[in-house]
Amino acid sequence: MESDNKELLIKKLLYRSIHRGCKETDILLGNFAIARTENFDDLKLKLYQDFITEDDMEIYDWLLRAKITPEKYQNLVIEIQQFHNL
Repeated sequence: MESDNKELLIKKLLYRSIHRGCKETDILLGNFAIARTENFDDLKLKLYQDFITEDDMEIYDWLLRAKITPEKYQNLVIEIQQFHNL
């Protein structure tokens, strides 16, 4: 991915991570995205982009282990959990 396109995508992902509608996921995903997305490769950016289109309550339940995380997102959810010491 071109540098300019990657930078624009990261900005969009940061905004979407921070402005979700559910304050809890705003904080969990926002802080994680601010700290980590700059270092994501193209595949991980795509995965994260897909992840944040999921329903807020689903994401929140996956992060808190209230529901089983889909296999596609398991490593990402573990990374976010470790980032927040959940």
